[in-house]
Amino acid sequence: MELVQAIIRGVAASDSAGDAAGGLRALMLSNKFLKASVLGEQSVKEYYEFLQPLIGAFNALKPHLAIHQMNRHMLALMGPKQRQKLVTAALDLSNSWNKAKAIVALGAGLGVLERPQPQVLVAAALGLPETMKATAIVALGTGLGTLEQSQQQALVAAALGLADEGDKARAIAGLGVGLAALERSQQQALVTAALGLARGLHKAHAIAGLGAGLTALERLQQQALVTAALDLTDEWHKSMAIAGLGAGLAALERLQQQALVAAALGLADRFHKARAIAGLGAGLRFLERLQQQALVTAALGLANEGYKAWAIAGLGSGLATLERSQQQALVTAALGLAIERDKAEAIAGLGAGLAFLERSQQQALVTAALGLADERDKARVLAGLGAGVAALERSQQQALVTAALGLADDEQKARVIAVLGAK
Repeated sequence: MELVQAIIRGVAASDSAGDAAGGLRALMLSNKFLKASVLGEQSVKEYYEFLQPLIGAFNALKPHLAIHQMNRHMLALMGPKQRQKLVTAALDLSNSWNKAKAIVALGAGLGVLERPQPQVLVAAALGLPETMKATAIVALGTGLGTLEQSQQQALVAAALGLADEGDKARAIAGLGVGLAALERSQQQALVTAALGLARGLHKAHAIAGLGAGLTALERLQQQALVTAALDLTDEWHKSMAIAGLGAGLAALERLQQQALVAAALGLADRFHKARAIAGLGAGLRFLERLQQQALVTAALGLANEGYKAWAIAGLGSGLATLERSQQQALVTAALGLAIERDKAEAIAGLGAGLAFLERSQQQALVTAALGLADERDKARVLAGLGAGVAALERSQQQALVTAALGLADDEQKARVIAVLGAK
């Protein structure tokens, strides 16, 4: 019996929600004993019951969606055969621009595709015209770890070989999230190319993207990127670079972290300050208490509500490490925003830290989300709260699912459904 339970839990733990649901359904259909065993595992039973209406609604919507409207959450909600059909259809497109858009959509989900689908998509991306190629490389960066070394090398070489500096910056930035999968020489080549870009905007873009992979780099490379970011003179460029480096704060030394926080708080323009604070939120838990407090205080002190919403949203991913009073202050500020669009942005961002809030705060955010009048705003918030849906009570989860199923726009509905069903 223990072996059966282990198998059931293993199926439910699949990286793809669609595979998990399909596997559990197959077990239940095979015989009465396995069906009883699946339904007897309370957490698995609840997860399966939660997924069923989402998958059913998504399957009904799928025929109405174009390939370029897909994303990694949607791919994870599908079964293997459905994903294969999409890849085949994308590669059969004759128009280069349409094919590029399709590769971008599917490329973001490389992690849930089966071999040789990722490899086939990479080969197709490398055959695109240059501007389209840069966009495709950005999407494929998230799945570098699923590729063979030769294909990783081909993507890096393609990125570095782009003639337009703006395209090169975008491609380098896109590969940042997958730096850990690359060889040392490839990492060094990307860092060197980023630091060698002539225009400040392009250099900032590349540095920001490489921030996601800082932990994979050597100390000297980390230091070079931080120094380059702080040396940027234009606030627009500097705020962009600082924001991107926030994803890699865990890898930096205390003095480097302090320098980035100080630079962010020292930005004169409120837009730039908000962007920098929002970006540093990704690494908030790795900062000292005083730095965390300074960022929260600065975010709440922004006079422009749109900028405040942006900053609050970014700090949402660091809620776990904040004191209760700081969490409450961010939730209260988000709920108090007067413009619905701003409120939606702030609440959506706080969804990343939903599991670390008190029940009353979770309920307040869910209630506010469901009360939004504009459907686009509501969809945005539902997707944001979807990141922490597992932490909610069953009634709240059901309320979010019901709201998602009630959205009128097919693409928005599909995106929200897919996020809610994500692992």
